Parts: sequence; C-alpha cells; structure tokens
Amino acid sequence: MLKSVSFYGLLIAALGLSACGGASSSPTSPSTGSDAATATITGTLRGGSPLLAASTGTAMSGVVVTVIGTNISASVDAADRFTLTGVPPGDVALKFSGGGVDSSVPLAQVRPAETVSLVVSVTGASVSVDSEIRSTASSQQLEGRVESLPPTTAANTLVVAGKTVKTDSSTRFEQGGATKSFADLLIGMRVHVEGTAAASDLAASLIRIQNTNTWIPVEVNGVIDSVTGTAALFQFKIGSRLIKGDDLTIFFGNSTQSFSLLKDGVRVEVKGQQRDGYVYAERIHVNDDDDDAGDDGQDDSASIHGILTAIGGAKPTLNLTVGGTTVRTSAETIVKRRGDVQTLDTLKTGQTLHVIGVRQSNGSIDARRVDIDDDAPGGEFEIEGSLGGLKGTCPAVTFGVNGFTVVTNTSTVFDGIACSALKSGAKINVKGVRQADGSVVATRVKK
Repeated sequence: MLKSVSFYGLLIAALGLSACGGASSSPTSPSTGSDAATATITGTLRGGSPLLAASTGTAMSGVVVTVIGTNISASVDAADRFTLTGVPPGDVALKFSGGGVDSSVPLAQVRPAETVSLVVSVTGASVSVDSEIRSTASSQQLEGRVESLPPTTAANTLVVAGKTVKTDSSTRFEQGGATKSFADLLIGMRVHVEGTAAASDLAASLIRIQNTNTWIPVEVNGVIDSVTGTAALFQFKIGSRLIKGDDLTIFFGNSTQSFSLLKDGVRVEVKGQQRDGYVYAERIHVNDDDDDAGDDGQDDSASIHGILTAIGGAKPTLNLTVGGTTVRTSAETIVKRRGDVQTLDTLKTGQTLHVIGVRQSNGSIDARRVDIDDDAPGGEFEIEGSLGGLKGTCPAVTFGVNGFTVVTNTSTVFDGIACSALKSGAKINVKGVRQADGSVVATRVKK
C-alpha cells in the first residue's frame, strides 16, 4: 500500500531534489535479478513544434531515454514510444536526450514487478509528464486530467488520460483531506486514481482531486486519420484522441495553411482546450513540404494570455488592454467562459483572458474569440449556463453553472424565476461577486 500522500506529491518532491542536484535513493545499475524484482517503464512522447520540422519521418527522431545511474536506455521508435525493462525499484529519474531534447523527469517509489506507462510532453528542450499509469498484478494507479464525464460516458464513469474509470458506491472521493463526490468532478481536473483492473478499464477504489484548474491548454501532435466534416465543423483523430474544430479554428504557419490540407496521413500540431471527450482545436499547423526549407511568410494569427487591465470604447467595438497588448472586439467576436457563449458585458477588469485573433502591423490584435479563464476575487462576475447540483433551502442555496459554484442568500434577487422554482438543467444568467475560494456569491439570478 502507498502512504497517504499521493505519488504526484512525491513526484514534485523528487523534482525538487533533482533540481538541487541530489536524490535520496538513486538506483544503481541492475544486476541479473528476476523480472519480479524489477519494473518496466513505457512511454509515448508528444512533441511541440521545434521537433516537427519535417513532414515525413518520425517526430522524435534521435531521442534516447536513460534511467539515470544505470546502463538502461532505449531509443524512441517511429511511433514515438519507448520501453525500459529491468528498472530497479525505488526513486528513479529518466533522462531524455538527443533530437534537440535535454531534460529529465523523476519517478518516485517505483515498485518491483510494476509497469509504469507515461505520456511525456516535449516543449523545446524540456519534457514533462502529462499522465501516468502504474500497474501490478493486483492494483492500478492512474494520474492525469479528466477528459470525459456523463452523459458522454456511462453513469458513474469517467475518462482520465484516455482510460475509462468506473466508480460505484464504495469509491471514495477526496480533495485536500475533505470528502468529495462524483458530482464534484469537472472536465480538466487533475486526479489521482487507485483501484484494480477491470478488463481494459479501471475500477476505482479512490479518486483524489489534485488540481481544480480546469482551463488547460492542450497540445497534440502526430499523424491524423479519419478526417470528416467541412471547414465550418470538422473532426479527426491523432492516435486515440479525438480532435474537433470549426470556423474559429486558426490554421497558422504560412499563407498556404488551410482546412484543405487536413488529410489522412498528414502530421499536424494542434493547440487547443480539453472538452468532454475531445480536444477543441484553437490553432492547427499542418506540416507540409515547405517546412523543411523554412518559411519566409508572415504568420498574422495571434494568441495571447493575460489579465484584462482596461476596457474602452462602446460595444461591440471595445478596446481592451490584455497583458499590455491592445485587443479590439467587433460584432463577430465570440466570448466564452468554460465553453459557454457569453456577451461582451461579461468582460470585467481583473479577469484573466485568452484571446485568439489576427495580429495587426501596430502589434494590436483584432479578436475573433475571447475566453475568460479566471476572475479576480472581489470582482464583478457574470455567467450564463445550465444549472446543476442544486443543494440547500431557499433563499440560501448552492448550485453549479459550468463548473462555477454559485451561492445565494437573502440579498440575492431572483428575476424571472423564483428560488423555489430552480431545478437542474435550467438555463440561467448569474451576476455576482467572485470569492477568494473561487465561488460566486450571487447578487442576481435571472432566467
């Protein structure tokens, strides 16, 4: 049994030791012991644009993975995978080198006869672990982001890092020592799951919520297949991951980039956001033959992330200052918060925004889309969406709207709907004040 602290926390602790140049239990080169005394580590690498210069060949060509302190190593193959066998138990660290990569990641408390399966992201010369599955003959552990929930999945079932996780009445849900429930799970949360194998699925005995930051940029790179749809609404797969896009998806890199280049067998780089069961593509780069020779074309698409510090102008033509950059909106600009469409009225200073648009010659951006990622505590807040998880007794009730916890009280004004008439699934507009814990105290609830 593992100690009560999650192995994710131990990973961070091990990383700190690595950064300081030391480790508490570095393994030595393996002896000729039995397989039952050693572990196996497998992994898949997902690379960023520096490693996708060629439209043919492997994206991770030349990368070698080594167990530091041993003679165990493996080259990344044409499918961007590697396998390390005979890994001694204990705290280990993997070194990634070659192909422009020079970085390492720690793995804490590797156990005898354990199989560790990793998904590793490569950005420039650095690597990081996206998800991790640990399996023995009697147990499994999984760590990653929640990718899908009901009704996309079956009742009491979720998908974490591509793996189906099943829960029942005996499954425990925790966060920071507090008891939680299945209803507290949201798309994008990072969780640690413990349980047993159930065919190809995982039957969970414990789900520990580790990170409630649900807005997560996602990068997926590889060869696409099963392309369907039109430029207005399309989808394809990269491995097992489903990618969806629409007429707001930007094709970047040079003037030739467009939806017409999306064909089965083409290698692409996708930047987007995790949604329920798929990745929404905000930006796509198709690796064509011109990438090898370099590109003198100017990429005028832009994507910035920062705090909204000033709002000027009149709707729909607003002048925003986001992270020091001037952003202009128009009647065509789409505003969203966690996937739900909002109005320009929702924009308030202090919010953290993600802006997608077209870069102008003076450095400003004409916004096609504005995503509200976070709101400043104490700031004015507004959201529209479907109500869920209603609890409490009027007028003091609590419910969720698109992942935000909303609290009402005797000062809340109910407009067009009585507090007693609230029910799950109702479409409502909430205005209120964002609290330090991320919840919203509602000043008005309108149907």
